[in-house]
Amino acid sequence: MPRPSLCSLLLLSVALACGTEGGGTTDSGGATDGATGTTSTPTSGATTSPVTTGGSTDTGGSTSGSSGDTSGTSSTSDTSGTSGDTTGVGSTTGVDVAGFERFTMTMAAGPCPPDLDCDGFIEVLGSGLLRVEPFGEIGDPVTEAMLAPEDLAAALPVFADPSLRAVLDGPEPLCNPPTDIFESMTVVVDGVSHDATTTFCDQPPLVAARMMATTLRDKYVP
Repeated sequence: MPRPSLCSLLLLSVALACGTEGGGTTDSGGATDGATGTTSTPTSGATTSPVTTGGSTDTGGSTSGSSGDTSGTSSTSDTSGTSGDTTGVGSTTGVDVAGFERFTMTMAAGPCPPDLDCDGFIEVLGSGLLRVEPFGEIGDPVTEAMLAPEDLAAALPVFADPSLRAVLDGPEPLCNPPTDIFESMTVVVDGVSHDATTTFCDQPPLVAARMMATTLRDKYVP
């Protein structure tokens, strides 16, 4: 076997020295860190950035804070409740009765003999007080009664109806009344009086007011 030459030994020594310089170790597929000798393994896949919406965030990007519960009851005010009545009793009919003060229907006939009574009236106040002077009773006695809330609620829209005031404010005569029977109606709303002779007049607002007045009289002062 041939003996290696001195030159061959020197080249081998130099090659070994160059291969181990720096003390690093090489891992297959990784990069060698010359300072520490450790190799960082390549990371496969995308890196997730930390999520910062809501509460605290862990290093994996998942949020651990509690989010608002959208399944709970909304704080929006309930609009299905009953709204305030700004127009007073009878507002459900669409008639504003807040300014209503009085309705009076007066009846008379003549010529009237001295020993008889030939007049009377029916009156309803905004407070619900019914006042009746019966036709034909000598001495003009007046009977008063308080209307039940349901009767007042039904009566006020009829007496405070703007169409009734419009008819009463119209040019007279409103119809062709007889000369021996007399009827008049007066409505007072917000301090303004509306009145006219209404004997036998058949305009719908007058008919409704007449029927309501006589119905209340017959019920409370029979």
